[in-house]
Amino acid sequence: MTTDFESLLAKWDSIFLNTVDPTRERRMEAIVGVLGTHFHGPIRVLDLGTGPGPLAGRILKRFRGSRVIAVDSDPVLLRVGEQALSRYGSRITWVLADLREKDWSSGFPTESCDAAVSSLALHWLEEREIRILYRNLRRLLRPEGFLVNGDFLPSHRAKRGIRGEGAESDGDRRAEKVDASVRAFKPKWERWWGAIEKDPSMRAALRERQIRMPGPLPPRRNSGPEIPVPLEAHERGLRDAGFRETAVIWRDQGFRVLVGTK
Repeated sequence: MTTDFESLLAKWDSIFLNTVDPTRERRMEAIVGVLGTHFHGPIRVLDLGTGPGPLAGRILKRFRGSRVIAVDSDPVLLRVGEQALSRYGSRITWVLADLREKDWSSGFPTESCDAAVSSLALHWLEEREIRILYRNLRRLLRPEGFLVNGDFLPSHRAKRGIRGEGAESDGDRRAEKVDASVRAFKPKWERWWGAIEKDPSMRAALRERQIRMPGPLPPRRNSGPEIPVPLEAHERGLRDAGFRETAVIWRDQGFRVLVGTK
């Protein structure tokens, strides 16, 4: 039986949107909207932590003739994306690389990119790794290029405004909502990876994943900070890397879209 990879990609989006990532669609629209504001012709975009390519697919659909370099450390997700978005042919290049490594971009083409984007990926990185990543990104971007990062970016500024019993009860309700969304996420996550494991065409990618990323399937969180790096640390990291401007252009609770301009 042939696997419908386009359906797998759609289910990936749906699993997150309907459980742990309810802002997903609006956040990605905001990211693509930033690109649309700055560019009207073909562009070259670097997608960081692409997964199976949900954001890359949206960019390729929106910007005709554009090219995307899609980077992820998981060979299984790259294989799913490569098949699901095969209709875009050479317009998308899939790169197996770990953003935590200092030389993750060493094998890239020499041509610079107009923009780098990311959606719900960089929260896996520690602050020191993010600072190194931003320094590398600045070298990869053309003059006036920019980074658009949509993720869970909690702000210390917002926390300072929370006081009193009402705030505590709001926090309890948010925690309960998060717990419920995680419970809803797990069985869908297991079914998605179960379909991958049953597909004979995925065996090589699964073997490579086990070598690079040992552990059970479906994967569980086993790295990265327990509390995501806050917004202010991302802003500092961008400025220290030489980005001249930073701005939050969209937010919904703790989820934000942060733009850094070179």
